[in-house]
Amino acid sequence: MFIYHYIKNPRQMGAICQSSKRLSNAITSNINIEKAKNIIEIGAGTGVFTQTILSKKNPNANFFAIEINPKMAAKLSNKVEKLDIEVGSASNLTYMMNKRGMKGADAIISGIPWAMLKKMEQKELLEEIYNALNNGGYFTTFAYILPTIMATNFKNQLINMFGANIRTSKIVWQNIPPAFVYYCRK
Repeated sequence: MFIYHYIKNPRQMGAICQSSKRLSNAITSNINIEKAKNIIEIGAGTGVFTQTILSKKNPNANFFAIEINPKMAAKLSNKVEKLDIEVGSASNLTYMMNKRGMKGADAIISGIPWAMLKKMEQKELLEEIYNALNNGGYFTTFAYILPTIMATNFKNQLINMFGANIRTSKIVWQNIPPAFVYYCRK
């Protein structure tokens, strides 16, 4: 299913195979997810990150996932029992949070293929995410080690938004393609 959706819409998928378990563990580490009260996953896809978030989060924490592809969202909803999943664009994050009575997020974990987005799309989504975070909250996402202009644009936008509050993980060589994680704190 993953490859089918990649071929159908590569810009929306961003990769030909799903993220590895190692990348999933890296993206949910170092962000105090166990203590977070409000957690959001953007670009849930096949649920690799979703499963790890659910296993690490506090049982009393609020959590919902966002997936833009309705077929992938339906498949994930069938795979993960009682998952609160919103079908739509993360550009409507504030609306989605308000709908759930969520005032701010302590952790936002993203599987969005940032390097596939135009510079303005990156900027608008990052602003929405930044505004949704509580002070001290974390935004984590990953990038492939392959340098591209759009990946450089995204890195610069993260720096403009989060300043010196950005760390990176070691390279996760067990992912295809190899990737690393950005840990951004508001």
